[in-house]
Amino acid sequence: MQITITGHGLEITAPLRDYVHAKAGKLEEFFSNIQKVEVVLDARSNADPDKRQVAEFRAWLSGLKMIQSKEAGRDMYAAIDLAVEEAKRQIERHKEKHVHEQRRRAEKEKQIYRETPYFSEKSGPVLVNTSRFAAKPMSPDEARAELISMGQDFLAFRNTENKEVNVIRRNQERFDILRPEKEFTPEQALSELQQNGKDLLIFNNPLTSCPAVIFRRKSGNFGLIEPEF
Repeated sequence: MQITITGHGLEITAPLRDYVHAKAGKLEEFFSNIQKVEVVLDARSNADPDKRQVAEFRAWLSGLKMIQSKEAGRDMYAAIDLAVEEAKRQIERHKEKHVHEQRRRAEKEKQIYRETPYFSEKSGPVLVNTSRFAAKPMSPDEARAELISMGQDFLAFRNTENKEVNVIRRNQERFDILRPEKEFTPEQALSELQQNGKDLLIFNNPLTSCPAVIFRRKSGNFGLIEPEF
């Protein structure tokens, strides 16, 4: 997380700079993907002694969301404390809104699940395209939080740590990260899944030169997930 500090009408001393860094760093405890924080410290001429020191925090969250808090205090340390607390409240509201939106999207997906066959055999299972791929790149920790909030067993996502398409899967009390190890066409992947008896397979599709995921559905058919790059 990048932190920049600007002072107006006062000197940014080493203790003051360290205090700002410590306080700004605590914002990451509330939201793990903060890209940068800009802090402006302003010493003003004001008749009210409680408003002479002003601290302003601007934090850019993932998804180009920016939150801003500005508070005044009798001394600069108090103003910083007040501004950080307000920033925390705004981040909490942003997180709650994000979780609500993810749950709404998950419920909508369940209602409009596409049942368009990718291919089928007269007496065999149907493989259908579906959309359960995470909308944005994320870290494994973020993918785990997304998976929990959506109430799913697995989630395909672009991993920001290794730049790969991975799958995070709930495995009892732990979460496993899967990556494509073999190359299959969708037909071959379906055959492999039927033979090994597993519920999910992530593979490299030579027809699209992209990773894909095939999984068993409760209906007895199979789902195919292909990311859109």
